[in-house]
Amino acid sequence: MTFYSIHKKFVNFFILILMVSSPLFAAEPILQKGQSFGLRLTGVPSDDQTSISQTYTISDNGTIKLLYLKEMSAAGMKPSQLMRKVEQAYIAAEIFTKPNVVITLGEAGSVQRYVSVLGEVNTRRGVSYTPGLTLLEAIAQCGGFSDFANPKKVKLTRAGKATIHDLSRTTSSANVKLQPNDIITVPSRGLFRGG
Repeated sequence: MTFYSIHKKFVNFFILILMVSSPLFAAEPILQKGQSFGLRLTGVPSDDQTSISQTYTISDNGTIKLLYLKEMSAAGMKPSQLMRKVEQAYIAAEIFTKPNVVITLGEAGSVQRYVSVLGEVNTRRGVSYTPGLTLLEAIAQCGGFSDFANPKKVKLTRAGKATIHDLSRTTSSANVKLQPNDIITVPSRGLFRGG
């Protein structure tokens, strides 16, 4: 067993501990007919991003209609399920190659906010933002780093500006606190370059 694989197992074990102990893992609500939600699309051309990123209301038939796609069912699904469904629909229709969808819900008069987690994590998705949420906690909520992840070069994009963070050590000062709408991208380590 190489040092890298031992180290990766340790980091993923730490992430598992965070997952188990974190209060952030609340049950997702189920989308209902007549419910409105915000949908944000990234990873696509800016014109399409602007056109598609807006507020949608689920029809009395339990469906929504998105640009370029046929009407699709949404009622009865969790937001994370609908996010994945929309992404897969755009890919299957060969409209976009790497779309990323984040859905926000209004709860108790306020809008629920998210950060997006992309790249080499086990479940790519939007993570519900709560004050104090850190890079490692957001990655933990996505199942941790994938087998091909490079935790030394995690990119954080905030308000259009990107910074690189080394999360290979669990005590790293690079494990910064996040803000709503941050985008985290975990790169692959490059199989032939050794990381």
